[in-house]
Amino acid sequence: MQKLTIATQFPPGSFPAASASANNFFLVTGIGLVTMNVLTFGYHAIGATVLNGVSNACSLFLVGCSIYFILTSYADNSFHKALTVSASVFAGLSYLANSSTASIPDTLKYVSIYTFYLAGQTAPGDIGKGEKRCIYVLGVLPILFMLTSTTKIYVGREYPDVLSYFPNTNTAALYFSALLFAFSPWLGNKVLILQFMNAILMNRVGPALATIVSIGMWSVFPLRKEVVIAFVIIGTGGMCAYAVGALDRLMTGLDSIALIWSLSPSTVAQMSYKDLVVMTGTTDLSAFFRVIHWSDIWDLYTSQGLGVILFGFGSGQTGLITNAAMPPHNDYLRILAEYGLFSGAIFVVFVATILASLKEQAPRILFTVLLIYFISENLVDNFTSMALFFSYAGRCTAKRVARKPTPYMRAGAWR
Repeated sequence: MQKLTIATQFPPGSFPAASASANNFFLVTGIGLVTMNVLTFGYHAIGATVLNGVSNACSLFLVGCSIYFILTSYADNSFHKALTVSASVFAGLSYLANSSTASIPDTLKYVSIYTFYLAGQTAPGDIGKGEKRCIYVLGVLPILFMLTSTTKIYVGREYPDVLSYFPNTNTAALYFSALLFAFSPWLGNKVLILQFMNAILMNRVGPALATIVSIGMWSVFPLRKEVVIAFVIIGTGGMCAYAVGALDRLMTGLDSIALIWSLSPSTVAQMSYKDLVVMTGTTDLSAFFRVIHWSDIWDLYTSQGLGVILFGFGSGQTGLITNAAMPPHNDYLRILAEYGLFSGAIFVVFVATILASLKEQAPRILFTVLLIYFISENLVDNFTSMALFFSYAGRCTAKRVARKPTPYMRAGAWR
């Protein structure tokens, strides 16, 4: 059989990029996430804690798989590998500094963000048929749950906004945003229409506003005819929404924020709920409570000494130390307070460099939606959504770097 030298097929020093088909990370992850969500479906339908335990074991398996694919790949991503190692080290130091209270599952969820991203970079290429089927199933499962079951887990006054097996509609909106992000390189800008439909169906102003802000950020410059038309359409839609009262909650929130700004958060924090209702004329005080809660956590974090500033209170602890007895609706602040200053800085640099590396418009807009949404919600705990967002962000930013040549390849020929 004729020998083909490497030099006749590829330029010196280069090798063919590993295709997605050569790496099953996304298929393994998709099947694992489907399995987890089926177990979650069952757990919420019948309340059997064993299903929750098996689901958590699946998540641990997927984190292990992501690490395996990183260690066995040759992807050229040394900068993000350094960030991942640094994040893991400081998360570990935070755990050691708070070993009596820190949560191992919460620490693993946080570190998995980094490992899923790196693992996603090991499998560049187009989305496969198996992956598509998994994403379709992930989209159908919550809807099927709504049609057939009622949660036995999220009950009582703590969860007034439950949707399917999600604790609230904000979490559900993020989940479907993550599914759309996975499809965004394939669907292109059409996925943004689906994102607005997601926000409308969830009746959430937050996702819609974050999407509009993100589109504006990435579309204004350079100013083109298409940009002007898009803003005219969005402006017309906004006026119609305002006319029918769809933006009432947003306007109330903005009025509340303006009042907080005029009074200062510390003053508002000392006021009773009754006084706030009388002052604002509304019982929708979510903006107040967020700012008060953020101020409370910031005061605690900055007043407990150098050890807390550097290594935080420990993973999962912000929901236990504050007056509100819940994590802050702000993941940037939460990571800072739970893991410390170094971890907070690494996380910000990590997500900012991912955003800077995304070149296609639709993925970049939807990832920006996530980063904006991090400001006002607790999202890192949602394992499926984070796995999808960061692993597919890894694929979108992957350099198609080939495997290193084997000794036989260096010797001169393929047979």
